Amino acid sequence: MLVLDAGSTSILSKIPVEKLETSRLWTSEALVQFPKEVLQHHKDYLQVCDIISTFTYQLDESIYDEQVEKVPLLEVYSRSMALALQAREEVKLPKKYVALTLGSHAATIPGAMEYRMVYDKPGDFDMLYNFHKKRLEQFQSSNPEAFKQIDYLAFESLPHITEALALHKLLTDFKGWNKRCWITSTCPDLKSLDRVKQILTALLDTNSEYIWGVGVNCCHISLLPTITSTLSDLFKGHADKTVMLYPDGRGFPNPYTTSLTSEVKPAPSPEEWADSSFEYSKLNDGNVVVGGCCETDIRHVSNLRTKCH
Repeated sequence: MLVLDAGSTSILSKIPVEKLETSRLWTSEALVQFPKEVLQHHKDYLQVCDIISTFTYQLDESIYDEQVEKVPLLEVYSRSMALALQAREEVKLPKKYVALTLGSHAATIPGAMEYRMVYDKPGDFDMLYNFHKKRLEQFQSSNPEAFKQIDYLAFESLPHITEALALHKLLTDFKGWNKRCWITSTCPDLKSLDRVKQILTALLDTNSEYIWGVGVNCCHISLLPTITSTLSDLFKGHADKTVMLYPDGRGFPNPYTTSLTSEVKPAPSPEEWADSSFEYSKLNDGNVVVGGCCETDIRHVSNLRTKCH
């Protein structure tokens, strides 16, 4: 098992939250205004995690206003990679990896659309293909040397199969940019599981050499038994692929979904989160990456790391 870092919201404890409240960039705003804090954030997580993620989940030209931010977008793209790589260089620990975080197209649309966006119109496939292609090309051109040093491309929070298939074609066309690539889907409740199964089944059935891992992010720990049972079934015959699993640290139900339920569960403590997540460290014969999504922080993954020893 590899340990992934926690959700980018954990940076909020280190910076003035009011600075981000009006920004569509959300935590990516930290790259613009608080790069020193981002660097230290990465260094802290490298002490307990195998993989750290760039602060680029929602970062895209469609929501970035250079006149407002006063920093060119390409400079911020470059900075996102450079800071993570600088942190790795400065901590000087072996076997530490950097993932370039690439949220879904829906993540750039207000209203938490990564939980429910549907792409079923003519032209959606091409639109999604070109969205991801252009963004990756911009990252690469912003700092070619840093881009070469990135280990993983993390495509997160896909809400719909059309985007998954567009990404499969993109990764095939560009040979995964010579990186390990993973794709995850949101699963805020069990009603979402059929959608998740459709996405992950389609990706696994491609047997693509350019898709290193697939799985689930943004789910409550109470859903993990059902989700991991489904993942175990899906991965039969795909032992060469890696299971990705990063549950939330918040309560249930997810406040950003339309799910109605009488069952309300509180946010788990960091220890409870780690206990629950560690139960699945042997999933897929240990070929699994476990980390944190929304409202997790270094306490959660530190507890998880402790259990690995």
